[in-house]
Amino acid sequence: MRNVLFAVALCATGCATMVNRPTERISVQSDPAGAVVSVDCGNAPLFGGTTPTVIEVPRLAETCGITIAKEGFAEQRVDFQRQTSRATIGNEVPGVVTGAFLSIVALALTWETDDLDFVVDAYRGGHFVGAAAGHAIDRKTGAAWKWVPGKISVKLEPVTEE
Repeated sequence: MRNVLFAVALCATGCATMVNRPTERISVQSDPAGAVVSVDCGNAPLFGGTTPTVIEVPRLAETCGITIAKEGFAEQRVDFQRQTSRATIGNEVPGVVTGAFLSIVALALTWETDDLDFVVDAYRGGHFVGAAAGHAIDRKTGAAWKWVPGKISVKLEPVTEE
């Protein structure tokens, strides 16, 4: 019984939530080194350190970017794009299992009528219901997202005085 409960809990949990942390670590380097990194990502700390450094940015932030600045050089801004993490693909497993189960039930109910549309609809509905919980949990925790680029390396240009 305990194994069954564990399996149900595992299937109901967002897969990306088990793999991804609520924050993402991004490496930041500059040439020359020693530039100040300012972070602009939701509730992330404003000061990200000096290059080379690794910053932690929240996956739940709607927008995210950094500014890299060093005295005597033009500052550079890097904006991140939020994309869906590949870890969310694991949410499809309970969807496939639920969809297959419901399609088998539908097939048994319509065996005499050959109503394959009902069987296909049962699979699609079961797949949606089975995967929905994991996707919802991953979006709520932020684990469904990743920031691109995941590694920053910039060459700072000297400022010429006129």
